[in-house]
Amino acid sequence: MLLRVGGVKIAVLGIALSFGVQADEAPVCQLEWHNRLSMQDGALNLELEGESFQIEPSGQLYFGVHKVKLSDDQSALLADYHRLMVDDLPYTLSHSQLIDQELCDRVAMRQAKESEIQSQIPALKRWQSVTLD
Repeated sequence: MLLRVGGVKIAVLGIALSFGVQADEAPVCQLEWHNRLSMQDGALNLELEGESFQIEPSGQLYFGVHKVKLSDDQSALLADYHRLMVDDLPYTLSHSQLIDQELCDRVAMRQAKESEIQSQIPALKRWQSVTLD
């Protein structure tokens, strides 16, 4: 996954993270990151197996430079996902080495939203940024 916030870019690809709150504690949860994503100029950029997608704050989806035709419900779903990620990415970056319960809860919400996206938007049927074990 590629995270970019405020011009700072961090790449995480297929790495399982399982840090606990304290060194002697069991991990709160285990995360496995998939694919790449970044936020730039207000748009959420998704990279999936060499394909690039962009989600605008309005929920409009682009495949490369091509606008993807979406229903109003699909656009609303992507707008919700965009808002979730705008809030989630800074928190995720700030907790990349210390996984706490809030991060696990955020990842569970993200995973649920991505599952909904997979079932409703054919172009993103394989999209996921993280799985929670």
